[in-house]
Amino acid sequence: MLPTKTLREREKELQALLGHRAGQELLSTLEARYQARGGKTRPQDTSVVNYILMYEREQGLLRR
Repeated sequence: MLPTKTLREREKELQALLGHRAGQELLSTLEARYQARGGKTRPQDTSVVNYILMYEREQGLLRR
């Protein structure tokens, strides 16, 4: 599967989720899923959005 979104597009999408309770729950679910897959916990000074973006970029899920 080829990456379909750029880093900027995905960042805007994730930031929009922060404004809604259901979106925040989705971000928490993604964080937990990515932690389980990658074995890395989110550093305390890193936002959930940045954590998700870093994981997706490392996995090749975003295009340039």
